[in-house]
Amino acid sequence: MADDGAIQFDIPENVPRHLVREWDFGQAPGGDRDPFKAISLLHDGPDIFWSPNVCYGRPAWVVTRDDLTREVFQETALFTTRKISGFSALMGETFDMIPLEKDPPDHAQYRLMMNPLFAPARINAIDELVRGTAEKLVETAVAKGECEFMQAFGKPFPASIFLGLMGLPLDLTDRFLAWEDGILHGKTMEDRSLAAHSIRDYLRGMIDERRRAPTDDLISYAMTTEIGGRRVTDDETMGICVLLFIGGLDTVTATLGFAFRHLAMNADSQTLLRERPDLRKNAIEEFLRAHAPVNTHRFVTRDVEFHGVTLRQGDTIVVSPGLSGRDEREFPEPHKIDFERKNLRHLAFGSGPHRCIGSHLARREVAIALDLWLDRAPPFRVKPGEEVVTQPAQPFGVEYLPLVW
Repeated sequence: MADDGAIQFDIPENVPRHLVREWDFGQAPGGDRDPFKAISLLHDGPDIFWSPNVCYGRPAWVVTRDDLTREVFQETALFTTRKISGFSALMGETFDMIPLEKDPPDHAQYRLMMNPLFAPARINAIDELVRGTAEKLVETAVAKGECEFMQAFGKPFPASIFLGLMGLPLDLTDRFLAWEDGILHGKTMEDRSLAAHSIRDYLRGMIDERRRAPTDDLISYAMTTEIGGRRVTDDETMGICVLLFIGGLDTVTATLGFAFRHLAMNADSQTLLRERPDLRKNAIEEFLRAHAPVNTHRFVTRDVEFHGVTLRQGDTIVVSPGLSGRDEREFPEPHKIDFERKNLRHLAFGSGPHRCIGSHLARREVAIALDLWLDRAPPFRVKPGEEVVTQPAQPFGVEYLPLVW
């Protein structure tokens, strides 16, 4: 047993006591102001440590360095994604989130099937839709002279694009976002389970509808395409749709929130991007490097020595691209936002076979958002007397960003 004077917990025999550290990403001091700086104190400790409650209240190893994080992402034979989401288990079901929860070699055929959905050519084809949606939101906000950025743009912009691609009604955006929030931030397992059931039941109805009358959307594509010479099963269709639904509603919102938070609080950065549009592409990568919002994990497939630490089959290992992006060994002055930084080999979209399939769309959305706000809106800043509030739990995000100009 470990005893810090108040809390006791069992330490597995393969865990050295000097590598035990109580840690919860959602409870890092200062996380409600800047979660990335808050978690960076982990760089002062070991490259790998063990915590009794880091992963949804369960014990796990935590990797703190960029190179080791990259290795965990890429070594799929040793670190599996099978059942890491726990989504279907919330409803007593067994379907996989596809392709996330499929390991190579099976993963490759699912990824090959889905790649056309998010290929650069397809993203280029919807550029008008993306830009038109953003223009309307920016024009509405600018006309008012101030806005709460997350409600006015940060949430509705990426949500409307993704729901449009999936063929889901935009007038239900608030309901969809509430369900997703319940999955990710529900205070109890009952809250998470209720949200999961709501998403599943709604998507099941949409799948049945598309089966009767297919359209040109992602759900219809998932249902009517083939894999390995056969049509996908109902469980496979559900796994694909759930992953697209959850993955498409939060990460771009978080990236936009942190990017515009920085610009609103740093007038020099905003002026530079207004005067030097050629730096905006690099700025997007720098924002992604410094503000990767998703912490994720893998399960260890066999007993192994990993960089001096004994891992047991079934152990959980947590990787944080946000922590990786602040690793001073890889990125000098990691807390500085430098739009001319040369090394931007970040892990915001992961690495290896499970690298984010929606990265092209995400970059396009952020690029259009930057262009429109910097070219059509006056210089903006945080509203005097107000404070920005960030979300330190999974995924990191900005809750409140009041802007004036």
